[in-house]
Amino acid sequence: MNRRKFMQQTGWMAAGTCLMPVFLQSCKKGDWIQQGNFQGDVIIVGAGIAGLYAAEMLIKQGVKVRILEAASDWGGRMRSLPATSEYIRSAELRTLQGEFSVLHDLFRHQNIALNEQSGTNLYYFSGALNTEAEANQNTFFREMLQTVESLNTFDGADISTQAYFEALDVSTNVEHIYNALAGQDYGTSADRIGARGIANQHQRWSAGKSKYTITGNQLRAVIESALSRAINAIEFNKPVSSIDHSGNTVVVHDTAGESHTCDRLLLTVSLDVLKNGSISFSPSLNNAKQNALSRIGIDMSYCALFKVENALWPLSTRRLMGNEIVQSFEVTDDGWVFAEVSGTQAELIAAIFGDPLNIIQTQFDQLYPGAINQITESAIHQWQGSRSYDPPGVGDSRDVLAAAINNKIFFAGEATHSGGHHGTLHGAMETAVRAVTQILTGISS
Repeated sequence: MNRRKFMQQTGWMAAGTCLMPVFLQSCKKGDWIQQGNFQGDVIIVGAGIAGLYAAEMLIKQGVKVRILEAASDWGGRMRSLPATSEYIRSAELRTLQGEFSVLHDLFRHQNIALNEQSGTNLYYFSGALNTEAEANQNTFFREMLQTVESLNTFDGADISTQAYFEALDVSTNVEHIYNALAGQDYGTSADRIGARGIANQHQRWSAGKSKYTITGNQLRAVIESALSRAINAIEFNKPVSSIDHSGNTVVVHDTAGESHTCDRLLLTVSLDVLKNGSISFSPSLNNAKQNALSRIGIDMSYCALFKVENALWPLSTRRLMGNEIVQSFEVTDDGWVFAEVSGTQAELIAAIFGDPLNIIQTQFDQLYPGAINQITESAIHQWQGSRSYDPPGVGDSRDVLAAAINNKIFFAGEATHSGGHHGTLHGAMETAVRAVTQILTGISS
């Protein structure tokens, strides 16, 4: 399904051509408002990519927007390594998924060429790192890859991907690689994500199959250029503590005791913030919303980046699959190593006495003995919640979470995307389009 057909089927083209970033510079004021009569003020909570994109669209429609951001910088989860140097940020590689995605359009609109991902992987099992050709000679490895591939069409019982692996009696010799591909790649571990969840995401995915490599500072530069009005609307260091939507207007309180009033409020905070109850609601969220929050998964995650003096792996290697707690390292030809560890594996690291960065680097040293002595640069960040995933039993929780409350409180962010793009930046941007349509037209779906 191409992007235009997808947008038509989901109703996102009904609000006018300024839905897509390629039209951000030419979108005419009133394209949305002429379909409704909203003329009030909007507060957006959270300056991640969903909040910034929504703010830019609203401001272009002449709406007064304020963004309350808890941190001292914008970006939210798009900054996997916040508070790092420009040098480290420029080395952090990110994946942009899909030639039909909103984020791809944003890069194209900025006339930035994108490089498709390339390179090969190395897999550790049977006591050694194996090339792809060597690994494919192993029967257990091939069975494991077939199991991962079959998840895309899974229609069986609502079980975890780990339970599916065990039911097929695949060799535990390659279980760590399976966990990386059927768990860690989705921001969790195989014992937590549902097999149906992966199948649903794969079957609903409409952004295209291409994958591109971008750097952290490249992403930041594009956002700064394209969403400058939104960035100027941010009020930093204002963590929201409570939201009162009992009256005709919405009253937002921050942790400093300051009150902020608006006609409509857009919540774009990460799912873990809503789950942990740090923001209270009056009236409280109804049972359906609370149940939805409890059913959607989001796990703790460590993101680490470090550089060794010389690349120890063959040229054009993209990924190393280890067999310990840290099961995946992305690498570059100039010696950078990036590791994201989530779910059960992240909790195992947290339970070990010692520095998490050193633990991750020690795990890497087991693949290349002595590598830890060659590390020259490093950074790490721990997210209490990284990105959402669908555990068994998730049902329609994303749609329930996305539903507006009394045409006053609206929700956006990757966790509210039910069309296959949750856990992605472009998915978060698509939910911003949906929320802005709701805000300006009063149409709830």
